[in-house]
Amino acid sequence: MEVLLSTYNGEKYLAEQLESVWRQTYPEVWLSVRDDGSSDATMGVLDRLLAGRPRTKVVMGAHLGAAQSFMSLLRSVSPETAYVAFCDQDDVWLPDKLEAAVSGIEHFEGPAMYCSAVTLVTEDLAEVRVHRRCVRGPSFENALVENIATGCTIVLNRPAVDLLASQQPKKLVMHDAWCYLVVAGCGEVVYDRLPHALYRLHRANTVGVGTTLWAEWSGRAKRQLEQGQQRVLTAQAEELSELYGALLKKEAQRSLGRFLDSQRELRSRLVYALVGNVHKQRVLDELLYRILYASKLI
Repeated sequence: MEVLLSTYNGEKYLAEQLESVWRQTYPEVWLSVRDDGSSDATMGVLDRLLAGRPRTKVVMGAHLGAAQSFMSLLRSVSPETAYVAFCDQDDVWLPDKLEAAVSGIEHFEGPAMYCSAVTLVTEDLAEVRVHRRCVRGPSFENALVENIATGCTIVLNRPAVDLLASQQPKKLVMHDAWCYLVVAGCGEVVYDRLPHALYRLHRANTVGVGTTLWAEWSGRAKRQLEQGQQRVLTAQAEELSELYGALLKKEAQRSLGRFLDSQRELRSRLVYALVGNVHKQRVLDELLYRILYASKLI
């Protein structure tokens, strides 16, 4: 198992996260860290925490942003690695996190990805609530318009690592959303409703979630409109078609084609808004998406 950690100005919570990685019940855990151009004391903290630790590797790089930093790490994974896990710098893992993930996907021969719910906690690790993004189950038709895979919960098997590392996407929303989309289209995605990680809520979260249900929904609605106006989901789908179109499962190919073709004229857009097979996990989110799509606001 190789754990991939991208750090960026993460000195504050890094020690707790790394301690939770080393407490994992899964054997033989390697840690690969890429610092994404930190300007604080992150590198000093890493030097102190990793001094004398076996099976660790740290590289410094230019600032790429979280998505491309993690994808860079993924392309550098050792050929002997059977599983890869993404790791954020400010969360805390429960001891069974990696073991639970591997047990969820170890029986798949093709590309497979595990992700799960998380327990939202305050900066001091006081529990807020369990956050579950997936109520309808993972699917390619969901991945086209929504990401259920919180990055710090993702574990990939070797075929999924090879699949994702074979291309260098430039128009991905985030690394976790891209992994969900590609693996859902070409392989299998497993979602665990039991949380095995504590997701820390604070102002510096790259992509945060709300502390209340209203804050969470209003935040999702705002991001949905912003992503639509910027056409990031369409751009990501077009990138998928270009890089992986021939490797997608037949039904995924058909779904992707219908999604992209529907945007060519108003009539097909209106029809797709009514009967298109892409979907969100929650009813209100899906209703909003279809209204915005029909109105050409996304």
